[in-house]
Amino acid sequence: MSSLLESRKDGAAILTINRSLKRNAINYDVMEEMLEAISRAEADSSVSYIIVTGSGEQSFCSGGDVREFHNLRTEEEAYPMLRKMGTVLERLFLCKKPTVALLNGHAVGGGSELAIACDFRISRSNIQVGFIQGSIGLTTGWGGTVFALERMKSDHAMQMLISADRYSAEEAFEKGYMTYITKSANWHSEAYEYIGNLFKRSSPILSSYKMYWLSRLDQDKLSERIEQEIRNCARLWAKDEHHIAVEAFLNRKKKQS
Repeated sequence: MSSLLESRKDGAAILTINRSLKRNAINYDVMEEMLEAISRAEADSSVSYIIVTGSGEQSFCSGGDVREFHNLRTEEEAYPMLRKMGTVLERLFLCKKPTVALLNGHAVGGGSELAIACDFRISRSNIQVGFIQGSIGLTTGWGGTVFALERMKSDHAMQMLISADRYSAEEAFEKGYMTYITKSANWHSEAYEYIGNLFKRSSPILSSYKMYWLSRLDQDKLSERIEQEIRNCARLWAKDEHHIAVEAFLNRKKKQS
């Protein structure tokens, strides 16, 4: 079964992380498939914009797959994984077509990084988001801090990053993280209605405005900042604080299962 489902609908390329039993956690397969899917969507003239979402209604994305990456112990071992997903999110952030994260469930850790890499974040209510990496001895490591500081007011972004807390969708909206929160019980239909109205203009119009936005960035400097973040996270990955926190997390999961 594919770890990423790819479909087309009304001008949208919909990329769905298909690991609901793992809370849509990112593994190497998701990274590779997402990178390829973004490139296909960007090159497809029938695609006006990209939607990134998750399967099920529990998690949009819970970040990196802790069990799969648990064997990464050193800075040298952690860096390639962090760099690979950092490349995926950088491609998403710099995509020539507008992008939207459709939050079907919780988006924590790397999931919050994935969402903030997109231009817009549309969410159902009763979910939580948060850059919770600080609770396991890390910072963001896929470019999330860079993207948050570009998209949000710096003090609001810093509060969410430094606290490593979880925030309700409504709290995240107040801080400028969330773009829109659905209000109806049929959240899925409302979300797609909102997205369809947001992207109702022609593909050339949408791409032009995205390119205007990208032109304000120093992309070389942006890449340097992302690389600095990844390198720093790799150094923290190797420290005891991180490994002890991960062991405690895995032990809790064992007791619950």
